[in-house]
Amino acid sequence: MFNIKLENFEGPLDLLLYFIKRDKIDIYDIPITKITNEYISVIDEAKKLDVSIAGEFLFMASMLLRIKTQMLIPRQIDEESFDIDDPRIDLVAKLIEYKKYKNVAHQLKNLHLENKNTFFRSNINIVYDKSPDVSDYLNEVSLFDISKIFKEAIDNAPSEDSYEIYKELVSLKAQKNYILKSFKKKKVLLLKNLLKELKTKIEIIVTFLAMLEMIKQSEIICFQKQNFDDIKIKLIVAKA
Repeated sequence: MFNIKLENFEGPLDLLLYFIKRDKIDIYDIPITKITNEYISVIDEAKKLDVSIAGEFLFMASMLLRIKTQMLIPRQIDEESFDIDDPRIDLVAKLIEYKKYKNVAHQLKNLHLENKNTFFRSNINIVYDKSPDVSDYLNEVSLFDISKIFKEAIDNAPSEDSYEIYKELVSLKAQKNYILKSFKKKKVLLLKNLLKELKTKIEIIVTFLAMLEMIKQSEIICFQKQNFDDIKIKLIVAKA
């Protein structure tokens, strides 16, 4: 008996189940005096070996001693000779509940060990629509679509064989104003028409940055009715 080590048990209920299984005891009729004496002996032996004892083991020891004492007191018996005041009832309920969860945990552990190196191929066939309606996906324009139009505008801008170095004043604020002024006569602008009025590459680049800033600030929105249509710009709110 003294070969029993507390560290081999997950808690006091685990130790009590060990005694019950070892001695083939009926869990509904626990010989509380015998179990208590064995339990206390294990605790005392652990103390002699200077083993740290968890508080839950000591709490169970006190509970067993209390039940052992109550078993000595005369109790009420019903008409069917059933002890309705049996002090072991709560302990039995806890042991049964603990045993149930321990069995489930053991089964889950076995399943994990059996299947940890098993991999399954999904039998779900993914069906792709080969002819989607693109208009469902192009209510708004991506940054790639806008940048593509601006790249074409830069590529088509007039090129010069000779250059003069000078400071060209094209500000982000000025190009934002240019975009806003373009809405004075129209509610919706075509991006290509907006770019036609620009004469230099620097104007195109700064206008592009101004548009991105206005989209970020939710001042304008760009959209297409369907794929490959002209990109349209709509004014949402004009900030001063």
